Amino acid sequence: MAQSSVLTHAIIQNSTQAVESYVSNANSLQQRLDGVISNLTGSNFNGDASDGFKAFYTEKVVPALTDNLTAASGSLMASIKSILEAIQQTLLDSVDPELGENNRNPGA
Repeated sequence: MAQSSVLTHAIIQNSTQAVESYVSNANSLQQRLDGVISNLTGSNFNGDASDGFKAFYTEKVVPALTDNLTAASGSLMASIKSILEAIQQTLLDSVDPELGENNRNPGA
């Protein structure tokens, strides 16, 4: 049987920091990939195939890596951060203190 844990502000903070670290690493890797693509399509790869590859990279790959994954709003990582903030605000900052007060002063 799995051991249960208590949700704390530290867990939310650590999770948020992990998301931010992931975004930073993903953005760094994407910048490196941009450099590789730029070098590849700069002088060694020319013509219609090169133009098609550049269009594919710009129109499909970059949005998948940025808009869908790491953008500050509307991306998967932004949604995860929003969920973590909502959990903290709703459960830890609102419900838990209210329940704690009700438990300390039942029937008040």
